[in-house]
Amino acid sequence: MDRRAFFKSGALAIASSALLGTLQHGEAIESDAGEQAFVPLLEDLASAWLDCGQLAHMPSLHNFREMAACAPDMAGVNFCPGGQLYAGSGPRWYKYHSLPLCQFSLDGQSYEAKDCRWFAYQAVRRVDADGLEIITTNRMVPEDTTVLWRIQFRNTRTTQRTFQAGIRIAGVLDAESQPHAVHYSDPKTGLSSKYGFLEDATFSNPEKDTTDVHWKLTLEPGESCMIRFAMAAGRSGHEPSSSTLGQPDLAATFERNWNAARTTWEERWRAAFTPGNPFFSGHAPILVTKDVKIREIYYRSILTLLVLLRTGFWSDRVFITSGERAEGILYYWDTSLFATVFALLEPRAMKEQIKWFLEQDPHQSSVIRFVSTRPSQAKSIPVLPGWDLRGYAANDVSLFRLAVTYLSVNQDRSFLHESIADQTVLKRLEVLANNWKKLLNRPNDRLADYGEARNLLECVPTYIHQVPSFNAANVWMMRELAEIIEGDGDADKARKLRAEADSMAAAVMTLYIPGTGYWSSLHRDGSRVEMRHCYDFATVSRFMTNDLPKHVKNEMVSFVERELLTERWMRAQSLEDVAAARSDRPDHGPMGAYDAWPAVTVDGMCSLGFWRQAISFLRRTQAGLREGVYAQAHEFYGPSRGKFDAPVRIAQREGCMRECSSGGAFAETILTTLFGYAPKFGRDLLLFAPGTSRGVSGELRHVRHGSQMLTIISREEGPVFRHEEPIS
Repeated sequence: MDRRAFFKSGALAIASSALLGTLQHGEAIESDAGEQAFVPLLEDLASAWLDCGQLAHMPSLHNFREMAACAPDMAGVNFCPGGQLYAGSGPRWYKYHSLPLCQFSLDGQSYEAKDCRWFAYQAVRRVDADGLEIITTNRMVPEDTTVLWRIQFRNTRTTQRTFQAGIRIAGVLDAESQPHAVHYSDPKTGLSSKYGFLEDATFSNPEKDTTDVHWKLTLEPGESCMIRFAMAAGRSGHEPSSSTLGQPDLAATFERNWNAARTTWEERWRAAFTPGNPFFSGHAPILVTKDVKIREIYYRSILTLLVLLRTGFWSDRVFITSGERAEGILYYWDTSLFATVFALLEPRAMKEQIKWFLEQDPHQSSVIRFVSTRPSQAKSIPVLPGWDLRGYAANDVSLFRLAVTYLSVNQDRSFLHESIADQTVLKRLEVLANNWKKLLNRPNDRLADYGEARNLLECVPTYIHQVPSFNAANVWMMRELAEIIEGDGDADKARKLRAEADSMAAAVMTLYIPGTGYWSSLHRDGSRVEMRHCYDFATVSRFMTNDLPKHVKNEMVSFVERELLTERWMRAQSLEDVAAARSDRPDHGPMGAYDAWPAVTVDGMCSLGFWRQAISFLRRTQAGLREGVYAQAHEFYGPSRGKFDAPVRIAQREGCMRECSSGGAFAETILTTLFGYAPKFGRDLLLFAPGTSRGVSGELRHVRHGSQMLTIISREEGPVFRHEEPIS
């Protein structure tokens, strides 16, 4: 059976009952087409045609080394090889650090793209120019710095059409080369490029260092034709290679590279779900379900990570945070939000990266930057302007979560006693779980002070000092560490940690505002300020579930449903928050949400027992995926942006990036909460809330727990797992 039968372009269709079986009461699901049939094709995870007038981001290109971004016209591609692409937010589109854009014209007139499509392996733009359909498709050569163009023309008139297509390029024509090439270099930026053209063209120089390329074309009614060209780019000391332009045999090289752009992506996508594959050191589980929306959310979440996979650093499987930042930037916080997926898909690289992460002082930096082929030359990024020595508030729990998740999924006991600088991994975990003691304002305080807005959510001026979220994380870290230490033989230290955790949990509860469902922050001047924010809900509900009275749980969920959830997405901050008007950044303010927040909100709602409401909301968020994969934030826009049914799009305001690794949080929630895969280090696997129906039927196949392989089955009575036979 053709796999396209169950995954339609832009939205996944319900798989046939003949293929998926009845899927009732936990019955096994069989497939004559093989298990890979349950994994959607990349072309089926492409966006639909999108109206450019409703977007804030044009489609992107990723090739496991670089990112490029389409301009809103019909040919420009923003590209800054080896550097930071993002320069600033504009009123509509990004401002980029980029090589000069090539400019397309038709009979001397330029055209903006009317609509566009995003694919993992290509970007497509389209416009109708008075009866001439123009489609521009771009791909990047895998793990290279070469961009490829195909511009197709189709005459939709009933009469013959003769026209002149043109491309204007910064650079000087090398008339001696065969075929002709256009060279550009800028000594100020160090950027250089070289264009090569396949179809015969005429060249002219309208001004110094600028070249015009023209094609005179004639099409009969309904007839099509195409022009193709390529740009190899580089930096000072790394000049663009001639090999990818393939001169003098440019046509054969172009087509070989064009096809490789797709096939390389397809091979790595298949490998991501194949146990024992030759590329990843692990694999992601295969999700089999007739629940169309949950399936799409899961697979697009995994695809987000592959979009941001980079293979050219000393650790050769790095999931960068986003593509527009300086090369190799990785935030601890974003990475921790897909920790279980990371541990399953790429345990080798995760382990080597955690060892390096644990060498860093989490109060001195927020991010790691992979900048070379040797870890000794890579570096952390120093504290940003406006921060005090508390650094980024999320770092302690993010590093702790990454390490404990790796240990729990892989059951790697030897790692616990490996040396990190002058300490063991276990000792580093103790430091992270107790770092809050360095952040007390007074000796008798029980809550850590996490600093100013820049140290926390950056844009919310009242979310400062003693906040419930990261103090609840401290409670969780101490309790998790107590279990590990007790298993390692130190029951007395474990008992003391639990006592401290209980004391801090009681202190966190004093920040709750009775009857409201939301929390307050305790400022250094002694004032308490209400904070109607999703992050307190998400952290307290998961990290302190058993400390919450039933009425508080009910009030918390009522608040989220009443003030945060919308028809298609959610607000990070309530419109009723006292600081809402001063917090309008799409990721943490009232007009949108960081893309991980819906996932962790679902996780929190399920932890508090509100499964039906949580899964209903999770399904609704699938509407936010129409542009491709997950971003830094989705925002509400248009005249109804403050209403429940506000339209949603990927945000670019305030530096929000088009793709962000935190989108892996959705697959994380599906794995760990919906299917209950919640391993503990040194323990046999017990599923999370095993006797609770999820309202989702399906299977997760090839879930690894240590050396075991499991299938987790979500049934009406709740999830169960069975051991799989070893795969030969």
